[in-house]
Amino acid sequence: MTRSFLILAIGFELASYAMAAEAPAAGPFDALLSRTEHRVEQFWDQFSAVTCIENVEQNKLGDNGKILIQKSSAYDYLVLLQLSGDDLMVQESRLLKGKAGKESDRPLLSTGGFSTMVLIFHPHFRPSFRFSDEGADPATPALDRIRFEHIHGQRSPAVLQLRSREYPIEWQGTAWVDRASGNIARIQASIKTSLEDVGLKRLETEVHYAPIVLLGQQAPSWLPVAAQIEADTAHQHWRNAHKFSSYKEFSVSTDSKTQSIPEEPQQ
Repeated sequence: MTRSFLILAIGFELASYAMAAEAPAAGPFDALLSRTEHRVEQFWDQFSAVTCIENVEQNKLGDNGKILIQKSSAYDYLVLLQLSGDDLMVQESRLLKGKAGKESDRPLLSTGGFSTMVLIFHPHFRPSFRFSDEGADPATPALDRIRFEHIHGQRSPAVLQLRSREYPIEWQGTAWVDRASGNIARIQASIKTSLEDVGLKRLETEVHYAPIVLLGQQAPSWLPVAAQIEADTAHQHWRNAHKFSSYKEFSVSTDSKTQSIPEEPQQ
């Protein structure tokens, strides 16, 4: 039997967060969080207005790290971000490029939604997390490290889907943020609470973002360029890699043709 895990950002009710929002403070760290929140709001608009090519590599690894099964695919990729009332929805669209290969009955890990990890800092998500200042990155002093940890009991922005059931994921990790602009360059995250009762022992991800200049635009948009995911169950180890490239603005074109009606001959 084929067994797969699917990680997706999902919609959730936001009304219960209204009372949990913290009053803004004037400290440097709070100012950085505000800049980051503003940039993520821009990301919300920018990412839903573009398409790209997504290359996905799925690997099943042995105990020694050797690749046992590997599959590579390329897709035309589009993310739809919608805010409807108190629901925040993230929906991915993938259209396979080229011919589909022969499907294997051997299990592989299916992953999605990791391109939008920055939405942890979106104003609708922030009340679900605690944030703390970890200072400047020694290797890249222009980047500040922000630690985040999901608050138990709050709605989670991600779920594990397994056998038609959904299990909330509580993320914890670190984001590397450009101090001057508030743009997020990198996020590392792992599950805070164990999901071993459903077979998942470990889940980790690292997502990279970079400035992308789209045709006809002067200012760059910070968009995802790579995501890596690793997961372990009791007896299996997976590693998936997603790469995003060839960004362009999303547009819908329609062709309209008017057929002329010949005049009736005069009697």
